[in-house]
Amino acid sequence: MKPKSLEEALEVEMTPKQKEIFLVIDEWWNRFGFGPSVDDIMGQTGDKGRGNVKRICDNLVALGICKKVKGKPRSIRPVYINFRKIQ
Repeated sequence: MKPKSLEEALEVEMTPKQKEIFLVIDEWWNRFGFGPSVDDIMGQTGDKGRGNVKRICDNLVALGICKKVKGKPRSIRPVYINFRKIQ
């Protein structure tokens, strides 16, 4: 079952780093209405490894708490945020 709210998503078992990046993604959507880039996430978390941040984002998708459209930049979002254009 996919989470229907932030509270349900936070109940999913995540590492502290996954939770930090998930919260950055959620906040970014709330503030700007689109997904953060890997560089945006790095700027918010202080991480220096682009590959590590991308891997964690991919893991969040695999956990079922985020979605993204392959080949579409800035499409990562929490599963409970729905937009027809990026499904």
